[in-house]
Amino acid sequence: MAQQQQYLAGIDVGTTGTRCSIFDLTGTRVASEYLEYPSTYPHPGWVEQDIRFMIERCMEACRKSIEAAGVAPEAIASIGFSTQRSVTCPVDAGGQPVRDMISWQDARTGAEVEDMRQLISDEEYYALSGLPMGTTWIIAKILWMRKNEPELFAKTAKVVQNQDIVLRAFGADGFCTDLSCMPFYGVWDVRNATWNRKLMELFDVTPELFGTPTPPGTQVGVIGAEIAERTGFAVGTPICVGAGDQNCSVVGMGAIKPGMATVTLGTAGLAILAVDQPVPGFGGMMITHHAVPGQWEVEGLSNAAASSFRWFRDVVGKSELKQACDSNSDAYQLLTQLAEQSTPGARGILYMPYLATAGTPRWNPEARSAFIGLSLAHNRADLVRSVMEGVVLEIRDMVEEWQRQEMQIDVLRLGGGATKSALWNQIQADIYGRPVQTLRESDTTVLGAAILGGVGAGVFNSIAEGVGSMVHVTGELEPDAQAHAIYEDLYQAYRSAYEGLTQSGTYHRLATLQQRLSSLDRKM
Repeated sequence: MAQQQQYLAGIDVGTTGTRCSIFDLTGTRVASEYLEYPSTYPHPGWVEQDIRFMIERCMEACRKSIEAAGVAPEAIASIGFSTQRSVTCPVDAGGQPVRDMISWQDARTGAEVEDMRQLISDEEYYALSGLPMGTTWIIAKILWMRKNEPELFAKTAKVVQNQDIVLRAFGADGFCTDLSCMPFYGVWDVRNATWNRKLMELFDVTPELFGTPTPPGTQVGVIGAEIAERTGFAVGTPICVGAGDQNCSVVGMGAIKPGMATVTLGTAGLAILAVDQPVPGFGGMMITHHAVPGQWEVEGLSNAAASSFRWFRDVVGKSELKQACDSNSDAYQLLTQLAEQSTPGARGILYMPYLATAGTPRWNPEARSAFIGLSLAHNRADLVRSVMEGVVLEIRDMVEEWQRQEMQIDVLRLGGGATKSALWNQIQADIYGRPVQTLRESDTTVLGAAILGGVGAGVFNSIAEGVGSMVHVTGELEPDAQAHAIYEDLYQAYRSAYEGLTQSGTYHRLATLQQRLSSLDRKM
């Protein structure tokens, strides 16, 4: 009797939505379902999400994806998970959320970061944790909860991340944090893969407060009858720890050797370089664990990459949204076609991509977005192209940091939903001034999750074997010399605009004004 063909499921529970994809063992996507969910913004700088609703949508996406695949659920050999990173999920003794999840994009903790600086310098914190001091990390959110929500914090038994709570919802025993996400608690020694006792003592926390460190590609449970009914997976299907979304994306792009670099433009933008040793932090880069044992990642973060494009779609691109709805087409594709009517440099418009504050290398919670250079001659095509370019200009900052440190960059691969846009891919090659590779599968987070699930269930003996079977490079784009020259000028304008807005106090004044106006709104 012929052996039944096997499939792997990859699930991504991201910031703006969730996806479940079913792959065969060659990496061919058989089916995929994506469902959006919202964030809420109670005050300027605050970003929260309903984790229960996210899990409901995740399970619904699984059910629809399996139905669309038309494969027997029993043929799905494993489920691997990719999840957004550095989110704060406080849960009670029964494992239930005590409040909405606080997003990694949330920047409410400016005062708590200053409190942290009273206990430890930026330089020492960076040296111990591998993270630059900032509002993104979970420890700052814990300090905020202690101060501002003491009753809720008293009910909190653990503070976990998205991977933990989603795995537990699918049937894992306890809360398991994938090793790649451990640094984002803000009290982890990334060089030695253990808790940092000094940081824990400074901030008065213990390991018991957090999820259990667990290597990517570890099976932690199976699908039970109730979850099988809700998701469509077969009872007994292995559920496996994956990794943070960006770490999964690196695997899904096959960047599993030192010197391989990736750029992912999803909700966040990440520039990641694989290295074989935990290099000292520099230029605001994050040092995290690679999914491959014995490797690390040097990461740069843009807080609002494709989020900028989504914001533009929702706020400015309403005609494209309506057209897409009426014609059953894609609003993003329509906006990209509009951007193609403009030219490199967007006819002199510069977009500052700080809708969710500035990430690497600036780490400025007061930074805000802006369009600079607008005139009566400009149109919507120029605006949308400037958004696409501005997002990449921030990533260029990160590539520059690698180059300043003379780090080895052998290849640069592109991933994330933005790679569906040929225009955005070429803009990246032109702004970086170096060749970029594209891949057959654009949704590299779910592909990476599926590979890690395959490792956990024993379908593959190693991550390298899974990558060799499922990841395929399909093209290489060379930079256009004329466009690159234009973007060199635009990049210098971007750098000087940031410095000017910062040094003049403009960002600070606007951030302060927003807080004051928010306080007035709450009183009215």
